[in-house]
Amino acid sequence: MDDLYYNLSKEEFSKGRKTLLWIIASLFAMIGLWDLYLKIFKHDTNTSFGLTVVLFTISGFIFFVALLATMKRKEHFFKVDNEIISYHFGLLFPTHHTYRWEDIDKIYMPSQQKTTTLVLKDGHVIHINLTWIEKNKSRLIRRHIYYAAKRRNIDVLKKHMKK
Repeated sequence: MDDLYYNLSKEEFSKGRKTLLWIIASLFAMIGLWDLYLKIFKHDTNTSFGLTVVLFTISGFIFFVALLATMKRKEHFFKVDNEIISYHFGLLFPTHHTYRWEDIDKIYMPSQQKTTTLVLKDGHVIHINLTWIEKNKSRLIRRHIYYAAKRRNIDVLKKHMKK
């Protein structure tokens, strides 16, 4: 099987979607400010402060999603080749890990899940969580790991690791 290299830093949101997220978040914030203005300065008692809190909470959540969508990320990748398994990913604090095939003792790949567990020869256990990747990409990554491990005569178990 060929070497696998996936560039995961491809943009997921288009410019139009990012702009739409920022507009919706701003609208919720402005509606919350207007409701707060009516309560404080106009002494409108028809609605409670709960509505204002809900509006600001919704706008805060949408602002957070918009911020994550527009953040420029460094190169995120997943690489499986004849010598190593290497990946770099993460939203806020990206991590980079590289594992040599010679150091791997067993691999656990539960079916119907997007996780892979590597057991190293020195006893360390590494969980690779692929749930943040698209379904097709995670399936191809798991398949590459599976066939590369089989080529190297590494035990690949399809059940959960016993603790």
